[in-house]
Amino acid sequence: MQDYADDVMEAVRLLDRERGVVLMGWSMGGLVAMMAAGGCEARAVVGLAPSAPATERNPDKVIQHGEFGPEEYGITSDDPREQRAMPDLEIDERVIALASLGRESRYARGERAAGIVIDSLPCPLLIATGSADALWPRSRYDGLHLPADHISATGASHWGLVLNRRTVSVLAREVSMWLSPAA
Repeated sequence: MQDYADDVMEAVRLLDRERGVVLMGWSMGGLVAMMAAGGCEARAVVGLAPSAPATERNPDKVIQHGEFGPEEYGITSDDPREQRAMPDLEIDERVIALASLGRESRYARGERAAGIVIDSLPCPLLIATGSADALWPRSRYDGLHLPADHISATGASHWGLVLNRRTVSVLAREVSMWLSPAA
């Protein structure tokens, strides 16, 4: 996980940061954005149904090496019509989702399960969830120890937060408003 955060911080170093950077990440990437926020002086973090940070690490969690594929998320077919996890996506959006799938780090997944500890953030945090996301519903963040604002996309699945064109346009508007509050 730290390798991912280091990559984000290196990418940010290459940017013109006159106005500061806003880090945005989806799922595991949302946790990575939170991890990188302090190291790149982010002015805000937006997590789209992010993996939640922990207050302490579970030393009993066994972390395995290797990789895993989309079957661990219940995606066992490459047929876009057979994707129950993506009920709010049009067929062309499902095709994009399926094309984006690849092997993932079992080690990073184990680290998340053991707990990535983030004591505080140096900037505001916005968490966006989808009302149809069974994996990361809004209630999953009720005990979050970090202060955060929340928005919810009606009818959006986990995938819909990033690929449903209607949801993305609504979220883009709401995130923009959150980033630029009225004076």
